Amino acid sequence: MTLTQNTSVPGAQSVTRVLRLLKLIGSAPARGAGLSDLARDAGLTQPTTHRMLAALQQEGFVSLHPTLKTYTLGREAYVLGLAAERRHGLKEIAEAGLQRIAMETGDTAFLSIRSGDDAVCIDRKVGDFPIKILTLDAGHRRPLGIGAGSLALLSSLSDPEIEQILQRHQQLPSPLRIDLDTLRQDIALTRRNGYATNPGRIISDMAGIGIAVFDRKQNLCASLSVAAIRSRLSGQQLQHALSILKREALQLSQDLSRS
Repeated sequence: MTLTQNTSVPGAQSVTRVLRLLKLIGSAPARGAGLSDLARDAGLTQPTTHRMLAALQQEGFVSLHPTLKTYTLGREAYVLGLAAERRHGLKEIAEAGLQRIAMETGDTAFLSIRSGDDAVCIDRKVGDFPIKILTLDAGHRRPLGIGAGSLALLSSLSDPEIEQILQRHQQLPSPLRIDLDTLRQDIALTRRNGYATNPGRIISDMAGIGIAVFDRKQNLCASLSVAAIRSRLSGQQLQHALSILKREALQLSQDLSRS
């Protein structure tokens, strides 16, 4: 994952580091993240990382697995998440529509939002087609532009903001980095078509299609996307999935405007 490189608030460096660790732990696999990985990804020394994790553990925001020695989010983080969900409610508002997308396409549907330079999956519904694409789960992060839903979010931003994000992309580890010229072409194509596609860049046999969701004031709120094996997202099947996504994006936009 990547983290937004905002101008630091004077005197807030420690707070920023702790929050960065929480984001990294939140985006880790279910087994958690180890100390060395967290230190590397946060750009911190292991002793500093260990001290911060110990404080978070003491306050209940992270848990340490006794045998794996990996860190996961703790109960207090869960409680805060519940409070935030009651305040914002996007997942609940979008849930029925996301389920319809999965059922009507037969494939995996994702709801994602922007978080800094990342796209975060906040919900996933699985269709009934036997071969399932489960590349993202709720809480997982990807750099903006990687994946159909993530690309739909990035393409909806202003040109200056996109350029700033693309420049920061150059600091990503090589497996997550996309050639800037390729990404600019993807953005141009997304804007021209009105939807984003992922032509197997993450997994060669997988494809995706995504569309941005806006509120009544045209503020970017989320993206809806579908992922499937490549043969299921071409020709008429692609158009079928696109029509479903457009319908549900419009419905979600209307529902958000009423909430």
